[in-house]
Amino acid sequence: MFSAFKKLTSKQEVQNGASNLGAKSPPVIAPNLQKKFSRGVQYNMKIIIKGDRNVGKTSLFTRLQGGSFIDEYTATPEIQVASIHWSYKATDDVIKVDIWDIVDKGKKTKPKDGLKLDLDSTQEEGVALDAEFLDVYKGTAGVIMIFDMTKKWTFEYIERELPKVPDHIPVLILANRRDMGHHRVVSEDVVRCFLSSLNRPKNAGLVRYAESSMKNGFGLQFLHRFLNVPFLTLQRTSLLAQLERNANEMRITDTELNLYDESPASCYDK
Repeated sequence: MFSAFKKLTSKQEVQNGASNLGAKSPPVIAPNLQKKFSRGVQYNMKIIIKGDRNVGKTSLFTRLQGGSFIDEYTATPEIQVASIHWSYKATDDVIKVDIWDIVDKGKKTKPKDGLKLDLDSTQEEGVALDAEFLDVYKGTAGVIMIFDMTKKWTFEYIERELPKVPDHIPVLILANRRDMGHHRVVSEDVVRCFLSSLNRPKNAGLVRYAESSMKNGFGLQFLHRFLNVPFLTLQRTSLLAQLERNANEMRITDTELNLYDESPASCYDK
């Protein structure tokens, strides 16, 4: 018993020592990372995941955060948001990527017991954070629309909702449950035929198609590469705005120089 107690206390001392040692020696950030993050976040990229119920939206949401597949369906009561680690190739830009798991019609929360105000009508039935309550496309850089290739009605959701996406936003159509391909009812040809029939303007955001399986991770590499599209679109918009500001500043400077030329200060003899 004594030897076991001695072994336990020795182990705790080692752990405490390691803890204290860690406290005295904080991790050192590499100079290149210090330089990168010293400028702060250059781009905020909002990506939303849309689709009918039980198609794998939350599984994708979890996968993008590095989580594992959970083979049990639980309805998501309202919109949930998480930030993920993502960067564009070798750029030094700091990009904050927020993934939104969209719920079209959420479950309204019950009001809490306590003081109720007559003026606050929302207290009667609660408010659900869903697509009926929020404009989910506001500030969105990219959309991932996911359906279950073994359920035709989930593709009918895509046919209804895709035309509602603002034209400037790039979209990835993701046919999920590829691991259940032997039960497939929506073919790739059907999807591509639908996409080719879309009447989107020439300068509209890119629309791509891919297949996936949240169970084994198939398609996630393609999705990560697709994120380049909304980022480059966001970057281009930012650069065009900078060029416009630059041109405006050039005009202002030219006017200022003309005014100076007409002022007494520009005359040497005065």
